[in-house]
Amino acid sequence: MPTITVSQKELYFAQAGQGQPALLFVHGAGGDHTIWGEQLRELAKDFSVIALDLNGHGRSPAREGDGLQTYVEDVLAVLNAFAQPTVLVGHSMGGAIALSVALQPPKNLVGLGLVGTGARLKVHPQILELCQTDFEKAVELVISWAFAEQTDPALKDKAREQMRRNGQAALYRDFLSCSTFDEMHRLSEISVPTIVICGREDKLTPVKYSEYLQQNIPNAQLQIIERAGHMVMVEQPEAVTRVLKEFCARLL
Repeated sequence: MPTITVSQKELYFAQAGQGQPALLFVHGAGGDHTIWGEQLRELAKDFSVIALDLNGHGRSPAREGDGLQTYVEDVLAVLNAFAQPTVLVGHSMGGAIALSVALQPPKNLVGLGLVGTGARLKVHPQILELCQTDFEKAVELVISWAFAEQTDPALKDKAREQMRRNGQAALYRDFLSCSTFDEMHRLSEISVPTIVICGREDKLTPVKYSEYLQQNIPNAQLQIIERAGHMVMVEQPEAVTRVLKEFCARLL
């Protein structure tokens, strides 16, 4: 995996494909770049695709400082390094990061994809407590809420192991970052085309969160994916990939 340096720490990312616009994928709490595996494989056939491990996740070491702010710095560093027209796609906490970036915004940001996220991401107190006191129970609680009922257990196992690999400190830092995030009153400032994607059965960021984004971001579009929960990109990968591909095609 290639790297760039951010505040004297290496930041790892996966990269594939050619073509514009590029897509930069940002994972959610406790995750890493591999949650976007299906999207990277398929979209690399037509576009340049990049997916990073935020600091403290995957192969990227953690940095000091406020979690959300350092994650925004990570994304801005990648955007600046590649300096090509880019669609920024974020899932859950990654969506909060993407929204924060879009409110700046970098000159090469040409589109925004918000997947299973919201303008405000208040975390259930039980999750925050368990992240500090009983990591395994925290993981199991998150898994129980993150997927639709009919989801293949193997997909849940992969998500479970991913959170375990990243560890307790990362998961708590992530959910704390989510819990303090609130940009509900600034959505009208977003100026790039936006696609909002949500699983119909999402329990962590329900459809009403996505509807609020669509209603308050100028000219945003909403796509609800059936038979999917919060982890919509792994539960219904082909549907999510198709929506993103069609969205990018309209930007050309």
